[in-house]
Amino acid sequence: MEQRVEQRKKEMQLTLSVSTLRGYIKKGTLMYYKVKGKILVRKSHFDEWMKRFEVNRKEDLDDLVDDVISRVKH
Repeated sequence: MEQRVEQRKKEMQLTLSVSTLRGYIKKGTLMYYKVKGKILVRKSHFDEWMKRFEVNRKEDLDDLVDDVISRVKH
């Protein structure tokens, strides 16, 4: 059986807030299961989802940092 990870454990591993993860789930961009009130995410789905945010080049990283800084300032 494929490993499933609770939302809060992923939050701690990635330093993403619970509200950020819930936002992605609400938008339908991150697939999940809800069992007895717990939100579970299949590890393979989470890893696949995270690949969309992967930065491979320095230019991409610079653009990402600039974007984050501009959002924090506003």
